[in-house]
Amino acid sequence: MKFLIKIFLLISFVYFSPLNANDSSWYDGIVSYSQETIHDIKTDDVTFESFYKESSAIGWIVAGVVAVLSVVAIVYSGGTATPAVTAVGTWIGNVMGLSGIAATNAGLALLGGGSIASGGFGIIGGTILLTGALTFGTEVIIDYTLGTVVDEYSYSKFTENSKNMMTLPLPKNTSGCDSYEDAISILEDIDTEQPISSEASQIIIQNALKVLDVEENDIDIDADEKAKKESLFALLYFVSNNYKESKKHAKLSIELANEADVKHTIPSYIFATSSLYDETFNYSELADNYLKYSFLEESDNPLIPLLLSIHMDRMMYRYSDGMIDEKALSKVFSIVSDDSLKELRLQNDIIILSRYIIAIKLEQQKISSLSETSNKTIKNSPKTLEVVKKSYKNYEDLLNGVDKVILALESIEVEDDTEIEAKKQVSTFKELIGQYSNDKTRLQGLIKDLDSYQASLNKEEIVKTQLSEVDEKSNSKNLYILIGLGVFLFILIGYFLTQRKEN
Repeated sequence: MKFLIKIFLLISFVYFSPLNANDSSWYDGIVSYSQETIHDIKTDDVTFESFYKESSAIGWIVAGVVAVLSVVAIVYSGGTATPAVTAVGTWIGNVMGLSGIAATNAGLALLGGGSIASGGFGIIGGTILLTGALTFGTEVIIDYTLGTVVDEYSYSKFTENSKNMMTLPLPKNTSGCDSYEDAISILEDIDTEQPISSEASQIIIQNALKVLDVEENDIDIDADEKAKKESLFALLYFVSNNYKESKKHAKLSIELANEADVKHTIPSYIFATSSLYDETFNYSELADNYLKYSFLEESDNPLIPLLLSIHMDRMMYRYSDGMIDEKALSKVFSIVSDDSLKELRLQNDIIILSRYIIAIKLEQQKISSLSETSNKTIKNSPKTLEVVKKSYKNYEDLLNGVDKVILALESIEVEDDTEIEAKKQVSTFKELIGQYSNDKTRLQGLIKDLDSYQASLNKEEIVKTQLSEVDEKSNSKNLYILIGLGVFLFILIGYFLTQRKEN
């Protein structure tokens, strides 16, 4: 069976040409691949299968592959991939059953994938990330010296950056209540050559949401059909980057599914991922109550590596404001280590390993750039010393946590050439982690030097720095107040001018 799946995956690549993080051109591939496939799968459950599987078994397998291929988005600015980076990406692609450039691109997409943090972090693709990590460069990629010491969370900034992240594919199954089927019919008008995030695609998605919002006679709709309708609401809001509405409808879908006593893996996943956009949340509870359920209750779901990457991209964004730490990464690792997901261990573990490397690299460079900054306001601030000390603690925790992932990868038994290659790549990562561990001495020295520097400052300099920080915040608030007053006056003047014309 494993061999047949790989053959189907390999064949499917003929029909797909990945464009960017939200490319939907793979719909054409499904139509070309099997014209006999019809969208009539019947299920009471609200699962990924009920949204993405067609009546043909091939349709489910193809959906798993094209969803991964459709999110290939590698940022190549800053240089081409090193041989080591290419090898890692190709390895992941081979594990997925692909070959050649398809394997490399799909692997790097799952490893990297768009914006991972706010403020000065910017957009880092899989190529740039792994090139920096595998060469163990200590130059400052993320320049904290240009901004504030600690990034503040911003929902609007997060949603804007999410347009560059991997997202869920649109559903293929058309079976549901009338409004569900009407909405799916509208989605078929999306130009498959355009990304889901494009203006044209979003207009069609908004039209589908309007149709879905049409009231129906509740007597004619069972609870499971209502749950599926609410899940489609949640899914469409998710791909529209409206995560507050997505979470609300996902929660309602879960409640309806519980009422109908059916599985609810897709709304549970959407709820867990959309909740990452809340200003504050308890990640342990989200993972235990929703993410874990969405994976383990549908462990045969071929989309799980893609879902893991989508979720973890958003997790890593929240790393910058302290809502996500090593404990969260460890929590996810424990979930995907369940025996029911053993067929996906290679993909899942390496995806998690890459996020550990992201976090370790960010902490390393945070310590370096803040400790050695030439910005006196930042360097003189006691807050900076507090941040770098906390960052070093995180650095140590991450190194301890990533060892467990490495051990898990090393324990995978080799059966074919792909898995033999996997062992080689694990050795590369293990050597890299060793280098990060050896760098602790240098980082400790930087923190000690910063501590000594601040201890030598006189009280006048410290007070001046603190006042500067207060002034900076006050100026920002005053700017917003002035803008607000300006808008108000503009509206007021417009109102009086309108009244004069009418009189």
